[in-house]
Amino acid sequence: MVESGHDKKTVLIVDDDPHIVELVKDTLGGTAYTVLGAASGYEALQTLHTQKVDMAIVDIMLSDGKMDGYEICKHIKKNKETHRVPVLMLSAKRELDDKLNAVDAGADDYMAKPFVPDELAKRVRLNLFLNP
Repeated sequence: MVESGHDKKTVLIVDDDPHIVELVKDTLGGTAYTVLGAASGYEALQTLHTQKVDMAIVDIMLSDGKMDGYEICKHIKKNKETHRVPVLMLSAKRELDDKLNAVDAGADDYMAKPFVPDELAKRVRLNLFLNP
């Protein structure tokens, strides 16, 4: 699929910290992306079912306690409508086990917080390029 100047990709950021959502929006919003925010797993799944999302950036730990990022990722990858959506896990968790659990859940990429905005932008571009 070839992107035209008016064909923006949509990136969903799932994080309960509004500052992180805004930082990701600031990092990606001025480029070729429409960035949507969701503060909970429920809100993320609603967005995925009602809008076309090209990529998801998902925090592992969400404060509502009902669904964590691993569960959201598994849902995305098991759903026939969203299974090709690349998922980048963005988390304060830095241990190898956390990264391996993300891979087991189906994540395509992993970054630790705090993140470098330029690196995030490059990884989003790479994931969208590899998963058109």
